[in-house]
Formats: sequence, C-alpha cells, structure tokens
Amino acid sequence: MKQLTLYLCVWLCSWSLKTTAHEQTDSLRSVTKIIADHVSQIPGLTKDHLKRPVLSWVEQLTENRFRMRYAISTNNGKSFEAPVIVTPSITLSPHAENAPKLVFKPSGEIIAVWGVTSTSLQQGIYNKEGSDEHSHHDGPNTLKSAPKSKYAGQIYYSQSFDEGKNWTTARPLVNDPEGNDQRYFDVALNQDGEVIIIWLDNRKTGNQEGSALFMATTYQQEGFQQQHKISETTCQCCRTKLLIDPQNRIHVVYGAILQDSIRDMVHQGSTDGGKICSTPKRIHGDNWIVKTCPHTGPTMTINQTGLHFAWYSASPKKATYFTSSTDNGGSFTGFTTLSESARHPQMNTLANQLIGIVWDEVLRMGEKPATGIGMEWKSREGKTIGKLVLTSPEEMAAYPVILPLEDAFLVAYQVKTPVGQRIGWRIAVPPNAKTP
Repeated sequence: MKQLTLYLCVWLCSWSLKTTAHEQTDSLRSVTKIIADHVSQIPGLTKDHLKRPVLSWVEQLTENRFRMRYAISTNNGKSFEAPVIVTPSITLSPHAENAPKLVFKPSGEIIAVWGVTSTSLQQGIYNKEGSDEHSHHDGPNTLKSAPKSKYAGQIYYSQSFDEGKNWTTARPLVNDPEGNDQRYFDVALNQDGEVIIIWLDNRKTGNQEGSALFMATTYQQEGFQQQHKISETTCQCCRTKLLIDPQNRIHVVYGAILQDSIRDMVHQGSTDGGKICSTPKRIHGDNWIVKTCPHTGPTMTINQTGLHFAWYSASPKKATYFTSSTDNGGSFTGFTTLSESARHPQMNTLANQLIGIVWDEVLRMGEKPATGIGMEWKSREGKTIGKLVLTSPEEMAAYPVILPLEDAFLVAYQVKTPVGQRIGWRIAVPPNAKTP
C-alpha cells in the first residue's frame, strides 16, 4: 500500500543540518517525520484491534471546516499507510484539549468521537455532514440544534463496521433536551471489549459554577448506552482522563471545584463498571484558587507498581507535577516537579514498566518565541532516569501525545513548518538504548 511517511522538501532543505546534528548527539530520539501533507493539527494516538499503532489528526479544509483522518502503521510506528477519512466528522470543531478520539473494539468496529461548538452549529456546518463520499446514512440527520451559549459544546460520534470504508450518520452523545453542553471527553476500552466514555456535562444540580462528570458504555453495535452522572462539581474547561486497568477497574482523574474556588485534580475509581464510583480524592492538595480556565488537564498511567499522575497547577507555583499511588488511589506519594514551564502533559507505560511523560513548553522568549516538546523517562517506581527536549526551537511544536510500542514510545505533536501547521512524529527509545 501507498505509504504516508512524507517529508516536506522545503522544510528538510532548511532544517536538515540542524536535525542531523541533534540526531548524532542525542540517541534518545529519531528525526521528526511529517504525517500530513495538508494543514493539520491536534494529533491522537491509539491502537487498532490488531494492536497496530494508529495516528489520527484534524485536517483543515477551509477557514471553518475541518475533518478527522487517521493512518495505521504496519511496521511498529516506522511509517504509516494511506490515511482514512472519517467522513461524518465534517461537523468537527478543533480544540486541542477536547481532541477527537478513535477507539477500535476487538470486534473490528471503529468508533470516532469529536466535539462541535455552538458556533459551528449556528453557522450551519452540520448541514454539510455526509457530503463526502462513503458516508452511510441510516436515518435522518440526527444533529441537534445549536445551544444558546456561545461557549457550549456538544459531542458527536460515528461507527464503522468495515475498517473505515463506511460510517454511520453522526449522532449526538446526549439526546436529553436538558443536556446542552458536553465537552472534554475521554474514551477507553474495557476488558469486555466495550468502550467507556466520560465527559463534562451541564446537567448538574444547583446553580454553582462548574460542570458534572458523566459516563456511558457501548453495547455491541448500538453505540453508547446507560448514561449517568458520577460526580459534580468539576472544572468546566479542563481535559479529563479515563483509564481501565487489567482488573477491569475504572479510574478517572479530572479538575474538581472544591469549596467554590479551589480547582485541584481528583481521582475516582469504580470496580463495577462505573455504576458506583468512589468518593473523589485529591491527588495532591495544591489549593489552587483560580476563576479562569486553565485549559490544561491531567494525565494518568498504570504499571506494576501502581497509578501515576501528571498535571499542571499554578500552586504552589506554576509547574507541571507528578505523583503516584500504590493502592488504587487510596493515597498518593512522591509529589515532584516535572517542569516549571510545562503544559499539557501526556503519559504512558512500556511493557518493561518504564514510564514516559511528554509535554509542551516554552523554549525561547523574545521576538521569535519558540515552543517544543519535553520528555521525562521514569523508572517503574516513578524515579527520574532521563530528561530531554525532543524538538528544536525551529520546529515550534505543541500538544504531544504518546503511545507505547514494543520497546519504545511513539510521540506525535503539532509542528509549525514553513508551509503551515502539520502533524509530526518520532520514536523515542529509553536511555542507553539505540534509536531505531
């Protein structure tokens, strides 16, 4: 099949000497490769039902029209096959902290989920849904009317049962007339082969600031079912994180609003598929008092030693922090600072139990500011064993995501090139290992 490992010639010509120098002096990284040949942003990483790496992104078609694409790697992340278009996602509104997501069920079914803002609905973009080829319509257009608040959002999803060739009509996650704002979602596959989704929702009790946290689960080919609230009140503008461990226990972490003004990260767990969740517990007592939206949420991973968390906070000082729990969220230890300039952390674990954390940070200030991707390697116990910057200032990279391969991590991110915004990726290997 045609491969998509496309280097932009003009970009390579201007940066090849810098890239080569970095590769020779830093064995922890490979050269940034470009996945998309169109203006693209917001990468996502997952694995398909055959355990192959899948890289997704948002492609910009016009000023206010976007769609989701993805590509599968058949050689463990070294290159990617021709991209697949998620045709109903033409309704998509891009937001890096409310990133579109793909999940592949063991049955082969693919579910794509994305967010739509009220502005997009008011502009009538949803009327163009399905105008691309290969979109399968099994009923009338199911897109909801625009909510009254310009800041509100809605979540839509579509299913494919034939490896992305055809997709069902996009439909809203929430059909309740009282549900007019759903955002900041995450998805994960449970041990039963079904997909669980969590999201922030306006349907909370009382008039206090913030949102409620909801959960739903798929049932066979019928989409998301059994929607129910699991907590309130949450920060209404912070990314959520969902993790399902090998024992099929559910773990969620998100920003909670405590005592009307404190926005700290909390963890909840469930042992019965989400029907009953534990009482939210702070992963650290930051006591961060903030009334604005941080727009940088938490991340979480698990290995044989327990759960591990990373998050941004401006208390006790502006930084991204790390902590662990060896008792499934009963207590938290090892509070440390990852970086004082880091934002948007993402984290994952290799089969050998090593932890990788990536983030974006400011590399240079002044007339020509630059952002890049930082990375820290941690031992199975959460101890730092390596730290580096994966990108050069010239690459202007942000919003990284991370996926475990056999013995290395696949890291993808937005990167600014001379011809526009693109999606870049590279393979990061553990300290003292050779670059593939």
